[in-house]
Amino acid sequence: MRLWARHREVMLRIVVTHILVICFVGAGMVCGFCFEADSGWRLSGAGERLERLEIYFETEMYAEASALLDELMVEYPDESRFEYLQAIVDYQRGSYNKASKIFEEFIQDYPEVAEPYYLLGEINLKKGNIAGARRYFREYCGLVPQDLQAQRKLNSLSNDTGEVGLQEATIIKDGEENSSLVKKIGFYGACVHSRQVQSIKLINGMQGSWASMGIDLARPLDLRGKQVVVELKGKQGGEKFVLIFRDKFAQDYTPQLVLEPEEEVSPEWRQLTVPLNGHQAQIDLSCVVHIGLEFGFSTVQNPVHSTLFVRDIIIK
Repeated sequence: MRLWARHREVMLRIVVTHILVICFVGAGMVCGFCFEADSGWRLSGAGERLERLEIYFETEMYAEASALLDELMVEYPDESRFEYLQAIVDYQRGSYNKASKIFEEFIQDYPEVAEPYYLLGEINLKKGNIAGARRYFREYCGLVPQDLQAQRKLNSLSNDTGEVGLQEATIIKDGEENSSLVKKIGFYGACVHSRQVQSIKLINGMQGSWASMGIDLARPLDLRGKQVVVELKGKQGGEKFVLIFRDKFAQDYTPQLVLEPEEEVSPEWRQLTVPLNGHQAQIDLSCVVHIGLEFGFSTVQNPVHSTLFVRDIIIK
């Protein structure tokens, strides 16, 4: 939820500030849109619809926004920037090719506006084009150097090509997921969780059950020859856990590879290493899409209320 909240905040900032700032102006408008002097007269009859359009974006009513934009584009065929807002809708609805075309045209006319570069970077990430994503995020970060989240995303992309293109992958750092690599973190079974300062707290909430934190990756990672380094501590020390993995060909949620750390969990922060070398398992380590941390009774016999604090998960 925190990851989605950050994403939604970015999208609303894109629409309500930069995008709408350059799109619309007009005296007497109460909807909060800004206007360019040369286009205000053309849009003087669209006030109520522009107000509705802003509401649709803020409330994520993208089907309604799309229908209204179609109407506005017919009425104002020379106002090409309505197409940009339609591209935002296409992006949100997964029509990435349509959105990309408009974003690319937009940055030709408005190269100083940062957000189209960000969105093109996200689209390229979703399509597995690491080089393209890196190029657009670099452009965005040059225009918005204060956006530290985007800077971290850019830094996570290496100069390599392929499905992953990563020499070192930071999955979780100081209790926060890397949004360029993590699609979703879920908490399953008897796992009771909460966010702590610089860590994620995991509690086995039921005797005899399984409990896990599962990480769905945004794209397949090549883990051949890698090792997973987990920085964590236990409430008492001696708690157990295993890491579980699935590749993109997995037919269900059954783990294809289960590995134990080489060292014991301590009540102090400690980095535990789980190597991925030499394992003959029914998994393709070149395209891993899920990593889980399982610590329930049925898997590792942790008693009820056993507690782990996870700070970092890094692939090296």
